[in-house]
Amino acid sequence: MYKDYVERLKCVTPATLTPLNKDGSLDEAGMERLVKYLVGKGCKSLFILGYTGEVRAFDREERRRITEVVRKAAGDDVLITAGVCGDSTHIVQQFSEDAWDAGADMTLITPTDFFFLTDEELRNLFLKLADDAKKPFMIYNCPENHHYVNPQLMAELSKHDNIIALKQSTTTDKIQQMQLALDPKEDFVMISGDEFNFYPAMTLGVEAFIMGGPGNIVPGKCIQMFEDYKAGRRENLYKEHMELVSFFSELYTTLPYPMVISQIKAVMELAGICGRWMRHPVKEVANEDMKIIEDMMKRHNIEV
Repeated sequence: MYKDYVERLKCVTPATLTPLNKDGSLDEAGMERLVKYLVGKGCKSLFILGYTGEVRAFDREERRRITEVVRKAAGDDVLITAGVCGDSTHIVQQFSEDAWDAGADMTLITPTDFFFLTDEELRNLFLKLADDAKKPFMIYNCPENHHYVNPQLMAELSKHDNIIALKQSTTTDKIQQMQLALDPKEDFVMISGDEFNFYPAMTLGVEAFIMGGPGNIVPGKCIQMFEDYKAGRRENLYKEHMELVSFFSELYTTLPYPMVISQIKAVMELAGICGRWMRHPVKEVANEDMKIIEDMMKRHNIEV
């Protein structure tokens, strides 16, 4: 039913930041610049309002406006997936309706986060949402969420026409377990969501990727690596992958910002695309640490 959407997801999709002003309000101009930067680098699909997009920091109207701004900046040809996290079926349905009305092509849904659900309740959640959905969605096995949609349940859910993808942000062993369970004949795609498994996931046959830090900072590089792999130009890919791993490991772990989105935004501020500001209580990168990140980028030859 949504075979075209499935094919369009077989690419590198940035999990976009949400640029903010210093007072924490949405920086619409920064959002437009970011989207145009990503599209200009060759991105044909964008994922907004995920973990990297700070989805849980925004209320219903803010989420709607973010989607509107992205849709307008991206144009009609870019596939837009909007995260619609919520802690009940009703709330997720409200966020989904808002996302569709604001221009999203599809949505991404995680299990509820605050309430612990059994497998039967997870099944009922996703089937109810799928039965009532006007547009398709993907399910997200998110490492920050204490639920995990197991391979057997995912295989069952993937048969519903409105459930067309799984974002699997896990290690390669769980990627393989999911591959074994899913029916390759279904109009369905599994997407790797862990940037540190970018090249390993390619070698396992994964055809789609959603990436946070690399997707925002070096989208063109990621797209080229994926295209090279598909074309059989693989002699340098391991080295290129490990260079990305080296930079992003240092970026994420050597400064006191455990959410890591702060560091990604700092890089984008240095590039002149958007500011580093976060929504309270999460801290933005301090002035004295901006120089550290700038030096880090130079040492790793990272150009935005």
